[in-house]
Amino acid sequence: MSDPASVVCTRALQIAKCTSGMLPQAGQILNEVLTELAQTYDLQTNITTTTITLTGNTPNNGVGPYNLPTDYLRACSRDLTYYVSGVPRRLIQITLAQFDILINTLGVSSYPGNYATDISQQAVLANGNPVLYVYPPPLLVIPLQIRYFNLPLDIVTPETSSSIPWFPNSTYLIRRVAGELMAITGDPRADTYLGDGPQGCIGILRRWLNLQGDREDTASTIQLDARYFGAGGAAYEPSKITGGV
Repeated sequence: MSDPASVVCTRALQIAKCTSGMLPQAGQILNEVLTELAQTYDLQTNITTTTITLTGNTPNNGVGPYNLPTDYLRACSRDLTYYVSGVPRRLIQITLAQFDILINTLGVSSYPGNYATDISQQAVLANGNPVLYVYPPPLLVIPLQIRYFNLPLDIVTPETSSSIPWFPNSTYLIRRVAGELMAITGDPRADTYLGDGPQGCIGILRRWLNLQGDREDTASTIQLDARYFGAGGAAYEPSKITGGV
């Protein structure tokens, strides 16, 4: 089991040979490291699921904006799904620039096939959340399941907290916090602890990332643009023979 936040901070302080007065600073560093990991890496331990109801009664003929969760960072690849009579449909991501030139008038409603997100600071200030757009506009009420990478909340007073950090590799967290403390105090060991060597943070993280998640027996494939490439890997117009793309 991973160590509580207070244990991570205390052990890092001991390794860095810092005074107890720097314990709150160790807690601040721990929260900063956890935020950096969430923002930088797509980690299986940092995935959550939400459901958004799509409906033609929303502004802009139903294309959105729909509010995403406040902790939304980015969607998992190909993981926005809804069902029509038990048949799954998956949304394909496009850019906001591509979304802006789509025709949105009465009569174009259908089953949504594309989505775009706006996670800019401007969108968050205007809506209170990151937002989602879909196209074509939905012709009925659709519960859309979204699996996404989230930004966890900071641990409150981590230096004394019994909360378990969401990142499960305590060795990395301890050595990273210790190394950051060493960098503050001018300890010459800082480069070794923060570096790419066998016991350095970068080396520890790389080894962990190589095996993170539960996908060892899952085949990896190259993802083609599903808007143009069908199951056979070639672009065909929909027909009675090929069906929809």
